[in-house]
Amino acid sequence: MRGDFQTLNYIIEVRIKAYGFTNTESVLPKILSIFRIKMHFRFYILFLLLISGLTISSCKKKENPGPEISFTSPVSGNTFYPGDTIHVVADISDDNELPSVTLKLLDAAYMPVDHQESFAINAASFHLSYNYVIENEYLETGNYYLTLSTSDGDNNRNEFRSIFIYEIPKTKKTTYVLTAPDSTHVNVSQLDSGSNLAFRFSVTGDYAASVINSRYKQLSIAGKTYGGYNLFNLEDGTNLFSEPAYNNTLPSFQNLFFAHYFTFMSYYDGHIRAFDKEGTVQFNSVQPVYYRPDALCVNDQYVFAEGYYPGAAENRLVVIYYSTGEAKQEYNIDLDITSMVSKDNNNIIVFGNKNGDGKIILYSVTSNGISDFHTLFGNTIYSAIAIDDDRYALATAGGLYSYQESNNNLIPIDNSEPAYSLEYDDVNGILYANAGRRIKEYIFPDPGVVGTVISVDSVLDVRILYSK
Repeated sequence: MRGDFQTLNYIIEVRIKAYGFTNTESVLPKILSIFRIKMHFRFYILFLLLISGLTISSCKKKENPGPEISFTSPVSGNTFYPGDTIHVVADISDDNELPSVTLKLLDAAYMPVDHQESFAINAASFHLSYNYVIENEYLETGNYYLTLSTSDGDNNRNEFRSIFIYEIPKTKKTTYVLTAPDSTHVNVSQLDSGSNLAFRFSVTGDYAASVINSRYKQLSIAGKTYGGYNLFNLEDGTNLFSEPAYNNTLPSFQNLFFAHYFTFMSYYDGHIRAFDKEGTVQFNSVQPVYYRPDALCVNDQYVFAEGYYPGAAENRLVVIYYSTGEAKQEYNIDLDITSMVSKDNNNIIVFGNKNGDGKIILYSVTSNGISDFHTLFGNTIYSAIAIDDDRYALATAGGLYSYQESNNNLIPIDNSEPAYSLEYDDVNGILYANAGRRIKEYIFPDPGVVGTVISVDSVLDVRILYSK
């Protein structure tokens, strides 16, 4: 029995020290006396449970629970619009002094989407009352979170309040018209309320394509052979970024396409790049390639490019991964492509010409094949634009047409003269058709012309600036 108590003595001493007691000489004799009286090891088990409980209880008493945040306002589920003021009321407290608290607006993925505010505390408690103005006018309809965050150095605390924000409806700001006064300049004019062209600024060079970035109020213009690529601020007409033409007698730039707030551009030398609002490259197709890219289309997954192989004299549709710039596949489409519209990530409507006939086809990424939808015999398609998910407007040598995909129906709208390019105001339902030196306005697909703009110069394109 003596040996057993020696063993017990050692075990208890180790356990006591493990729980933070250092003076075992004073504690141990009292404990062992209990066991000698009872003469049973089961009391050791009870003792361990007891001392464990005391230790856990002691830890709980010493543990810092961390800061507390209590929202009073806004109430969960409150609704707002960009520009609204949210009255934020909350109480923040802690056992220790808190340096500050930060207020943020997050989207449903908990990513910051607007300005954040930081408030100095330097105390153990703080009453927050603040009017937070939603400054981001481009927020889309959906669930958002106001969050307050603070830390006492040992513990962090984040408290969320769910709110719902409705997006501001898109509105049309103005219409811009690009014209060619001669072969070496492009004029940019604004359409006033009287359907007159008010000159804004001029660009030196010829013309290939243009796009508008409504969110940042920017206009991109690409030249063809001796015109450069230029990015303009539409508010004051200043040039934000330029890339000069690199070929002397051959084209430098081919086409433009706007997607994801980037301007995608195809180069005669085979490159495809995308520029952001600062003129910084955000996408670059993998090189080298042996085709000349021209018409472009971009969705969430792919960049589609018309690729002309000069050696084989073949036109192929090239599919490139948007995420990496690497080619996925090609299809020998045997078509001079003028326009492409993405239906979804795996299907695009392609408009083009073959041997003088206009063609409308559907290309599938999954099958790497096409469905031949419609042929415009003896008629050339210059441009096409989507009106909605089912209808398209076509500018052709034979005039303006409406194409409905669901019933494969092609309807002439205005055959009085050729239409060369198109722009659609999807806010007001107005289609602008470039007829050379005239711009005709239609409530598409109504054939009646509701307005006409006369230009002394050849019209190149019409571009609409929206509020976002």
